[in-house]
Amino acid sequence: MHSIRKKTLNFDLKFVHGIAIALVILPAIVMGILILNYSVNLPFWDQWNLMPQLFVKISANSLYWQDLIAQHNESRKLFPRLIFLGLAYLTNWDVRYEMLAIFLLACLVSVNIYRLNRLTINTKTIPSLIIAFLANLLIFSAIQYDNWFWGIQLVVFMPIACITTAISIAYSRLSTILKFLICIVLCMISTFSYSNGMLAWVIILPVLVLAPLKSWSNLLRKKWLFFTWLITFIVSITIYFDGFYKPEGSPGITPAFLYPAQTLQFFLAFLGSPLGSGNQTFPLVNSILIGGVEIAIFFCLCLYLFRHIQDYPLLNQMIGWIMIGFYSVLSALITSVGRVGFGVESSLPSRYTTFSLYLIVAIIHLLPIVFSHARSQGYLTKSKILLQKITVFLAILGLVILQFQSFNYSLKEIQFWHDLRMQGKTCLSFINIIENQSCIEANLLDNYDYVKVIANQLNYLGMLKPGLLISDNITAIAAEKSKNQTYGALDGIIPLKPWYFVNGWAFLPERNQPADAVILTYKNQAGEWIIFDVLMSAKTHRESLVQLFNNPAYINAGWEQTISGKLLPKGKLKISAWAFDAKLGKAYKLDRNHSISND
Repeated sequence: MHSIRKKTLNFDLKFVHGIAIALVILPAIVMGILILNYSVNLPFWDQWNLMPQLFVKISANSLYWQDLIAQHNESRKLFPRLIFLGLAYLTNWDVRYEMLAIFLLACLVSVNIYRLNRLTINTKTIPSLIIAFLANLLIFSAIQYDNWFWGIQLVVFMPIACITTAISIAYSRLSTILKFLICIVLCMISTFSYSNGMLAWVIILPVLVLAPLKSWSNLLRKKWLFFTWLITFIVSITIYFDGFYKPEGSPGITPAFLYPAQTLQFFLAFLGSPLGSGNQTFPLVNSILIGGVEIAIFFCLCLYLFRHIQDYPLLNQMIGWIMIGFYSVLSALITSVGRVGFGVESSLPSRYTTFSLYLIVAIIHLLPIVFSHARSQGYLTKSKILLQKITVFLAILGLVILQFQSFNYSLKEIQFWHDLRMQGKTCLSFINIIENQSCIEANLLDNYDYVKVIANQLNYLGMLKPGLLISDNITAIAAEKSKNQTYGALDGIIPLKPWYFVNGWAFLPERNQPADAVILTYKNQAGEWIIFDVLMSAKTHRESLVQLFNNPAYINAGWEQTISGKLLPKGKLKISAWAFDAKLGKAYKLDRNHSISND
């Protein structure tokens, strides 16, 4: 009987352990699925300035060291450029692989954080996994959508990946010299990846020195390591700032000192934005309040360590997390001074959350360390321990609720930006056929002529998939339809001289989505279908289609728009419409043609 109970208990423990592990990896799985479904192979904004010219120089055998280390905005993106180049020539510059690299860096950070969790928190496996789940909720949070779905934002994940790896190395059993050498290399990678990567030199050194500390007198024995660290730091910074210039459009630091109240609000909102910016009603106020709570808790935790600075085991447990928290705090401080001139609201962009969320991650791990130490020191009575447990439960519940709210908001933003990227991809495909400057400048880069030149160079090098259309004859992209398969129909054309009102519906059954665009063509005297317009923002609701095909995905498959007769030649014409798949660069003819007389 006893053995049966023991087996049952072991089974229950394994089951609970399995559920906990599944919860830990769930945030990563969800984020991975979102990246697979919503990533678009389209260079966006800064990507047009950072990489294409390097591809052209490589093809002309004129790439130099200065091109790789050249300043871009406020950063010298040497190591990201090397990664981008490697991925580009492996994938013909499919920028979705850059997003995969971002995801893998986040996985590396998660592994580092969990390893530190196990090394520094004296708790059982299940509580440790719960802490890891909460950390992964933040590390893989969708609120970072600007960074997950924009390949160039690999640069913002590089510093924290280097920092957490270095801190993990600092807690390892490697020799002191080897630890210092590896961490110096990681600091250099961090520095020449993104501007705030220079913080690695300040963040990592205290962990290297204090984590293994047994006596303050031992510090003097490592002075030559301090000297080596300092010299390497000076050399790196000298190279970094050699020829450095202030980017155009940067507001400077003067407003930060002229308006200290706004700077403080910016600072707090920056820190609170991972949890507060998902509130669609008062995102700024919520972020400021949450940021204030975070910095107050973090200050108290730092003060607790300072009061027990002679407790070396406690110092070992806390110093790594303290410095990870300071990475967010210092990032917030630097950004506040440099960006408050844009307004306090500019503290909330999604791209900043990858810097600020690690303060919350640090607090999540520091609290159990401090509570455990306080209990061991007899600071907490039974009533205080009960109050502590209630507070922790409510804090976890609040964090999960805020993350759920943030996820819902972020998912809408991800879908919105996916649609805009697909519009931009469509515009790019037809850039040589249809001039749509507003679409290019809104969805790719605000320099139409530059994009057109670079896009054709990339197309020649095979770096755009699908390639650009170079002829207005639709034969180049026309795809065969399977028998009895419909992609939609051209319902009608109504003359409104000198305009025409056209409408219909278009769908991509393979993707179970409305068409990315509708291509309008006319038949010339040679019997060829010639493109004269591409409709990208003409989608309309069609409830009747949902009922007819019993498919809710058809709800936005309708389309209608007024077009100018000047786009067409004079005379009697036959008009057809085509559903366009921007991912494949293929067009599928819609049912029913219509004849008009364009006088």
